[in-house]
Amino acid sequence: MELEAQFNRIEEAAAGFNTHYEVFKYMKGLTQGLGMTAFLIMTLPTVDFVEIGATKIITNWPAEMVDYYDSHNLMVDSPVIRRMLRSTSPFNYDVEAINTDRGEGKKSTVIDLFRRYGMEKGAYFPVHDAAGGRGAMSISGSRNFTMLEMAKILFIATLIYDRLSQLTLNEKHKPIAFTSSELDCLRLTAGGRKSSEIAKLLDLSENAVNNHIGSVIKKLGCTTRTQAVVSALRLNIIRV
Repeated sequence: MELEAQFNRIEEAAAGFNTHYEVFKYMKGLTQGLGMTAFLIMTLPTVDFVEIGATKIITNWPAEMVDYYDSHNLMVDSPVIRRMLRSTSPFNYDVEAINTDRGEGKKSTVIDLFRRYGMEKGAYFPVHDAAGGRGAMSISGSRNFTMLEMAKILFIATLIYDRLSQLTLNEKHKPIAFTSSELDCLRLTAGGRKSSEIAKLLDLSENAVNNHIGSVIKKLGCTTRTQAVVSALRLNIIRV
């Protein structure tokens, strides 16, 4: 996708998004069109949130990367999060430079992680929705953006985040019907169980478990199990 074309039509495009999955597909195309690897749209964390998995709205970060990031507590004392909480200005990043002041253990861990997945450079765009809720969008890969690109992507990010906030609010007021089997599979997934383990516990085939979880993912407008669990917890569909 050409950035100029996306910039010119983003208002119409954003207004037409009806599910999180539609936003996901758009962001994936935009990221690839920019020659980048990954994107993340998240709410800015408070002191109560220390995991990226609990703050992300949509992302194409590999699930194993998110799990590794959270298991090593890399959000705690993150210089990226600190900067976005202090300022609303977008900024380019280089994973090595921005982590210069971190303790040596976390510094090397986060640098190695982002390099492993081809996300050593990119930019973050702090945004907010119509109600004042703060969030951010990041696009990562192997390069930084020009000032003109930054301005256009920030405009896109602002409209995308506001639309996602509207969709999330609509979800909270729209009842979603789940079968008892779907909820059982979802709860066990949230507890860290794999499909094979869930199948044994519920006396189902592994294929049936995957079908139930796939149905939940679709109903919630998500793309992965992790996203579905986070969404279900946020909407109080399940408790763990």
